[in-house]
Amino acid sequence: MIWEVFRQGAEDKPYVHCGNVHAPDREMAKQFSVIQHGRRKPTNALWVAPQEKVSGVSYDEDTTDTDVDGTETDWEVFRQDEAGDYHTHCGDVSATDAESAKHAAMEEHGDDEPHSLWVVRSQYVGEVTGEHVTFGGTTDKSYRFAQTYNVTPAAEEVEASESEQVEAERKRGEV
Repeated sequence: MIWEVFRQGAEDKPYVHCGNVHAPDREMAKQFSVIQHGRRKPTNALWVAPQEKVSGVSYDEDTTDTDVDGTETDWEVFRQDEAGDYHTHCGDVSATDAESAKHAAMEEHGDDEPHSLWVVRSQYVGEVTGEHVTFGGTTDKSYRFAQTYNVTPAAEEVEASESEQVEAERKRGEV
């Protein structure tokens, strides 16, 4: 199963789509997303959502959703402003089904410019925060040192890696 991953760089910043992970369930998706998307860049939290539950919205799209139960729920909305940009969380809407959520998202978060919007029920979003894991894991590259005959570039990379690791630990308050 494919899970879309959204990363929040700082507490006051929006969640931005950063890629996806393959995982059998939400808990594994959360773990894989930490390893794959929460390691190198500053990360406050991650959201994961099943790709099949993320609905794309376009101005000429007319679809029906079979996942309708008639209860109004919250839907997270992600907007891509420019082609090639990542989808960024821009708010939420309340709706009974995906079609209604798409229309509400278009009304609240669309404008005259055509943008790509995604909607996903909030209940399908799994969150990983600093309370659950430590972001900014190891950047240790010392394993590369013994794999080369030309030791100067490898030694420089190991030295840079060690300073990155110290800086990451300092930011996490471990030093």
